[in-house]
Amino acid sequence: MATILGMNKSKKLSGKSKEFTLTSPTIGDDCLTSRYYFFKSTMKVKLSSSVLLFFVIIGCISCTQNETDIDPKPIKKRIEFSKEYKKLEVFEDYVKKIDQNKTLEQVESLFYTDSKGNTVEAIAWINEKLEIVKLKETLSLTNGKKKEHTFYFLNGLKTVSQEVISHYELTNPYFTEERVYYSQTGSVIETFGRYAKSSDLSSIALTVKPKSSHGGHDHQNALNIIKRMGDFETRFRGFEEAYERKFVVFGTENQTTTIAFNVETPIIKQLMSNEKKYFNQAIDVQFSSITEPDGFMFQALIDLKFPS
Repeated sequence: MATILGMNKSKKLSGKSKEFTLTSPTIGDDCLTSRYYFFKSTMKVKLSSSVLLFFVIIGCISCTQNETDIDPKPIKKRIEFSKEYKKLEVFEDYVKKIDQNKTLEQVESLFYTDSKGNTVEAIAWINEKLEIVKLKETLSLTNGKKKEHTFYFLNGLKTVSQEVISHYELTNPYFTEERVYYSQTGSVIETFGRYAKSSDLSSIALTVKPKSSHGGHDHQNALNIIKRMGDFETRFRGFEEAYERKFVVFGTENQTTTIAFNVETPIIKQLMSNEKKYFNQAIDVQFSSITEPDGFMFQALIDLKFPS
């Protein structure tokens, strides 16, 4: 049974749908490409580079500072390093630059639920060069724990990753953060962490962790969610009715997503006519996230297409 409630609150791209091609930023020889329909414009994301991260980040920050739309409000400094780790400040400067850039386009994933009721979604931020510069994955567990992974890329190379875990399931909740900094080869330069009793971790100092204790955070699952690959493919699973709405269900054995519809399009009618025949059929999905005045959130169907 797929979960209906708990849809994405993020801003959606809107407008006429066009083809969106996303090339994986995974470091290595494998480069997987998948085609899906999103909104705004045709974007081809290619993440690859062999430049030195340290010097490129410095150049990127200095030469594009005037091009970035930066919030004029003073921002609390979140990260402070001791003299020994001052070299990492350039990485945090790049993170701040990306976070404050209002010109980046957002590509939002579908909202998926597994068989246990855990949910997951992702958002990618795309720059004017059509490159993924930021990727965020949010996992909400049925026991009350929430995990957020955020990744920052420069020229296709993962530079910084962050993991924030909110332990809401406990009598006395607490929150942890881990930040990892990467070299141009993808190896971990340093890992830092911090702990707090409140969700505001910014006032807590980071402490360094042993290098051998961490191999970094893997961004492939977040990318698969955005690209609808692996467990997150949009394969037809059937229909459901709830809250006086009709839903078409897509996904795989491990992850499903429900999308509301009120018009029986030719493809919807085709699927309804023989659910068994089309079960597990891959279908390209266009959708929009909707929040009603009473706060109810759901994904609304825009269009369906059989892959060519």
